[in-house]
Parts: sequence; structure tokens; C-alpha cells
Amino acid sequence: MPLEPVLSDITFAVGELVRSEMAVYPGYSHSPVIWASEKSRRYYFWLRRSKGLDIKYSRNSDPMSQRLGPSWTLAHLGQTDAVASNKATYGPYVQSAADQLPQHKATGWITDKEAVSKVEDSGDVRRVAEKIIAKQTAFKD
Repeated sequence: MPLEPVLSDITFAVGELVRSEMAVYPGYSHSPVIWASEKSRRYYFWLRRSKGLDIKYSRNSDPMSQRLGPSWTLAHLGQTDAVASNKATYGPYVQSAADQLPQHKATGWITDKEAVSKVEDSGDVRRVAEKIIAKQTAFKD
């Protein structure tokens, strides 16, 4: 049994598990807003005013919202890897462990590292790998 197709299927299935963890919307936004800095607070208000938008952001209807959940995709990377990505330009500030802003953490958005840890701890990686290997082996017989 060639190893590459099996590894590709396993990594894609695990990538889907991570993608699905990342795409879960938390509850309501934390209030009051926890600003990363005074500079970021001023920038937010300047940006909203410059675009003629209401000062209060609304996750589902705001013109600046790029909707994180529906924006998630999963793609093959090379022959045996998969990558979950988000097309929202502000995605890293919401869910990247390296860049997540305090407001998004307080709201309950999980980071990429938290999603990977959650999938690893769930035992689903082993279950998915065993299922794919069994399926590939069954086709061979």
C-alpha cells in the first residue's frame, strides 16, 4: 500500500477537524472592549469614522465584517499536508496564537494552537487515522 495517499487522506481529515474547531463562533462580544493599546483604540474609531460607519461594530451585519466562520477553507499543501485557512484579513487578530487581540480572547475565540491541542487531546486523530488505514487496506484486498 503506497504511503503518500494514506498520509494525504489522514492529514486532510485531521485538518478538517481543526478547521471545524476554528470555525465555531463564540457567544456575545466581551463588554467593555479590552483594547490592545491606546493606539489600537484610536485607530478603530478613526477607521469607523473615515468609512462613515456607526461606531459600534456588529459581527453579523457590519460592513467591515468578513464573517470568520464561512470564510474557512481547507486545502492540500504539497502531497501529504493540509492547511486550514481563513480569507478574512483580520483573521490572525482573532484566532492566531501569535497575534490574537485581548478582546477576541475575552470574547472566547479559540486560537489555532488551542484548536490543534483540542483535536490532539480528543483522540480523534488516532480514530480518523485507523479508519482511513482500514479503508485503504480493505480496497487492497
